[in-house]
Amino acid sequence: MASSQIIVLITGANQGIGFETAKSLLFSFPNYHILLGSRDLSKGLEAASNLQQLPIKGTVTAIQIDVTDDASVDAAARHVNDTLGRLDVLVNNAGIGARHNETARDAMREVLAVNVVGVVSVTEAFLPLLGKSSAPRLIFVSSTTGSIAIAADPNGPLHGGGAMDYRSSKAALNMLMILYWNRLGREGFKVFGANPGLIATNFHGGGRPGSEPEVGGERIAAVIRGDRDADVGKVCNANGVLPW
Repeated sequence: MASSQIIVLITGANQGIGFETAKSLLFSFPNYHILLGSRDLSKGLEAASNLQQLPIKGTVTAIQIDVTDDASVDAAARHVNDTLGRLDVLVNNAGIGARHNETARDAMREVLAVNVVGVVSVTEAFLPLLGKSSAPRLIFVSSTTGSIAIAADPNGPLHGGGAMDYRSSKAALNMLMILYWNRLGREGFKVFGANPGLIATNFHGGGRPGSEPEVGGERIAAVIRGDRDADVGKVCNANGVLPW
């Protein structure tokens, strides 16, 4: 890895949107070194190997990180510090979908543990490494379902109930994003939300309609590259910004 490369950690990147985000960057630009974060290191290594067999221009390695395990998160941060010395971009992508076979209280605990508490754990652990970058970026993968304005619109597509755990977690994520932007923007950080849109991945059980995974990956990659810098401090949508 060249010292001039942009070091990007994407959590939950051994499959789905995280994997496609990495692929989008690696296919087009030689100046990215991607850390594929994966709870199961064997799956991360397999994903990295699959990318390395493609005609990519950048470089990629796997790193074990379970966002719900503080010891795992802290070990990942130490590894990046010891081997690379800094981080330029953190993409909080790891998350779980709505829990349909649990009580509401159990589902909320499980989803928030990953989608909110896990995000805070990873972000706080890696902030010192981001602080060593000359151009740090902090990105939270959001969702249209987390928009309170859209949920409150009686004529909108998301006015009905359902997925209370997941939707609440993404609304909370949007608040985290803006609070980190308020806190870190003056220190030179660029902080964003990135909405990949409805994507047909295993995240939705594999049977839900949506765009191909590479479409969502490219939308997040655009934020990483700086294409959406005019929308810093907001949730970037395919066509503009997501209303709060």
